[in-house]
Amino acid sequence: MEFGRLFCIIDPTTQHQQSLDRAALIAQRNRTSVHAFLCFSPAPIVPSFDEAEYHRAERQRHELWLNHLVFPLRQAGAEVTTEVVCTDDWRRTLASAVGATDADLVIKSTRPHSRLQRRFMTTSDWLVLRDARCPVVFAKQRSVAAVKTVLAAVNLGAKDDAHQRLTDSVIAAASEIATAIDAEMHAVNAYSSSRNRVHPPDLAKRAGIVRSRAHVGDATPEELIAEIASRVAADLVVIGSVGRKGLTGAVVGNTAERILDTVDADVLVLVEPA
Repeated sequence: MEFGRLFCIIDPTTQHQQSLDRAALIAQRNRTSVHAFLCFSPAPIVPSFDEAEYHRAERQRHELWLNHLVFPLRQAGAEVTTEVVCTDDWRRTLASAVGATDADLVIKSTRPHSRLQRRFMTTSDWLVLRDARCPVVFAKQRSVAAVKTVLAAVNLGAKDDAHQRLTDSVIAAASEIATAIDAEMHAVNAYSSSRNRVHPPDLAKRAGIVRSRAHVGDATPEELIAEIASRVAADLVVIGSVGRKGLTGAVVGNTAERILDTVDADVLVLVEPA
């Protein structure tokens, strides 16, 4: 996949920037520009301090730190721009920036959440997925070692056009990535009940892989994806997400987000408009 413009989300709470590591890896392989975006909420200030001056100082401190972080990328010849935003609601400001970007790929690190947090909290991961108009990589692994196994998570049983297009896109992206970096490609498809059963040969044919790398099972998608990702030692899971608007878009949690806490691999989410 060609990614000419990357939107890299910087985590202001840590020195180890997994998203920036992934951006550097992609930039090494392609002529890629990187926009490093840092969004932070100011800490409460002492009443005697001037609020505007304090915010200016905090913004300047973050700008200096961000320029320090991206210096190795610039030194390596990558085109890098930076942006620092100070806001009281960093999650929604971040989502808005992601929704407005014309980048080809968004890169974001992710932290563990419990099942209840994913279900009932408005996480930054979910907001980014809701508003993204391009693929999103969620960086989980601390190491950026070579990707040896790519796992495509699909749903052959879906009947609507949006999910069928998404299945084609996931397979195409996983295949292209695996071919480009000489990795092994696997595919996984969960189904519920025998009426919706998917047969391994059908999955293998659709994905263009050998039968032994096609995995199916009667289970929830997040359970089976996690099981297979662990079994094949996947370094990257490619999955799709159909965008939702209105009331359905307000429901927190989908398979793409839920697997962030069940797999150890990085997760590439392809977004298909509803």
